[in-house]
Amino acid sequence: MTPAGFEQDAHAAGSRDAGRGARKAASLAVAALLAVALGLTAALLVFSGYQYHTQVIAEAENRSIAIARVLEEHAAKTLGIHAATLSHMEWMVDDLGWERIDGSPLLYERLKAMASQTPEVQSYWITDETGRVRASSYEWPMRPLTAADREYFRAHLKPGATIHIGPRLNGKIVSDLFFTLSRRMELPDRRFQGVAQISLLPSYFADFYRSVLHGSHDVILLMREDGEVLVRNPLNAPDDRTDIGRFPDLISIPDRDGVFRTVTPFDGVERVLARRKVPDLPVYVVYGTDVASIETAWRDRVLPYVLTAVPALGLLCLLGGIALRRSRQAADAQEALRRANEELEGRITDRTRHLDQALADKEVLVRDIHHRVKNNLQVILSLLELQAQRAPELEAPFSEALTRINTMGLIHEQIYRSTGVSAVRLDNFVEALAGHLNSFHNRPGRDIAIRHHVEPLSLDLNRVVPFALILNEVVSNAYKHAFAGRCSGTIDIMVTAESGSLHLTIVDDGTGAPVPEDAGAPGRRSMGMDLIRAFTRQIRGEYHFTRGAGTRFDLVFPQDGDVV
Repeated sequence: MTPAGFEQDAHAAGSRDAGRGARKAASLAVAALLAVALGLTAALLVFSGYQYHTQVIAEAENRSIAIARVLEEHAAKTLGIHAATLSHMEWMVDDLGWERIDGSPLLYERLKAMASQTPEVQSYWITDETGRVRASSYEWPMRPLTAADREYFRAHLKPGATIHIGPRLNGKIVSDLFFTLSRRMELPDRRFQGVAQISLLPSYFADFYRSVLHGSHDVILLMREDGEVLVRNPLNAPDDRTDIGRFPDLISIPDRDGVFRTVTPFDGVERVLARRKVPDLPVYVVYGTDVASIETAWRDRVLPYVLTAVPALGLLCLLGGIALRRSRQAADAQEALRRANEELEGRITDRTRHLDQALADKEVLVRDIHHRVKNNLQVILSLLELQAQRAPELEAPFSEALTRINTMGLIHEQIYRSTGVSAVRLDNFVEALAGHLNSFHNRPGRDIAIRHHVEPLSLDLNRVVPFALILNEVVSNAYKHAFAGRCSGTIDIMVTAESGSLHLTIVDDGTGAPVPEDAGAPGRRSMGMDLIRAFTRQIRGEYHFTRGAGTRFDLVFPQDGDVV
């Protein structure tokens, strides 16, 4: 073979080696690019799945907290009203004395009328210091009967035990299931006088809880401080069963902002639980969301992205195979291969950019979605039923209660109209409340005008309820007392903000209405003043009345901050 032949063979071999090297380098570059694209797509899918999982859990926790707050408010209002009724029963005992109670059906008739007006009440009972039942809403004269063996009576033997929540029981006269709300009665020298007790129907609370359950596997509990369950929905047990569980761990488990996660002992289901203590009462409400339903919601939300990502990964694999096949062509097609690689890189980059944009759009959309619990009309209906069908002599207290209930109704109406926000506009609310109070209190031939100047401020939902009820009490008091013997007058309402505080001023040009302490009958505490004092303390505010030609009420409280 000639040297020229050897040279040509060597050149050809070198060309082949260079071609193989170029094809190998190109193949490695394309393979690396394909691996990066696939890894990035998979990483984005995993990241979005993790983020959505976190969001779904947060939504479930927020929903559980919101429903627990509704349950807390329902229990506070329902049980709180009956706790006040117990005080009224003690006053009746003080007024009548045991001899008149035994010798006259007057107290029995009153208790029977009260029980017929409240669907959650089974009966009213009054026992003396020995445990003997002296009066009830069931019968008169009262048969020989003792409550000394009941837990609530024994609990009140100790001084200081004012309000007590008893366990589920069966009645001694009627076998209906109930739990007790009781109060220790005392003589002026603090000696034990007996117990005033109300038997409440768990079925009433179970019916309400059924209406607010979000999921079929969610659960609601009404529990005593020792962990004993008073009401559970769903019960999954006979309705007449007195013992439905005692779970102190559900009270003692540490929580994070009122939320914790555990396996509920009565059914072995893992749940996210929101726990709320009912103010001023030894009872808790707990709302639990099934973790399995949360996982199902997460899978439903991620599935569309998985179905989008799988074809995208398949397309990337297909394009990578085409690029790898082209990279193995002859070295003289290197330029064409380079252009193909550039095109492939451009398509991968464009695809990745679209995926990033789609993910960002979804994240913005999800952040804009806020779940809010609808207004608890059931609470308002329950309160209306408590006040309905009163005896003529209770017309005045009924009117006061009705205005308070309608005030809370206006609050819920404003919340409903402002769906998606966490505060109520005070100017719109005060205008609506002024119109309601004016139509409620004015009578033919009497024209009391309400003028209001309210800055465009907003108040969070936890603080607007006590604020509104304070406003209702003061304005209602002015209507009832400031314009006695007059056919016209003016009430001015002003709300301003200054130095981080809200200022409420209510001024009338009447004859100088008494402050609510003076408005009641001698020797009786004013419920209106008790409410003003309690709600002012709840929003960490201060108030005072000024009497002159008219009456002026000033309230100052922080614009921001937690309620007590």
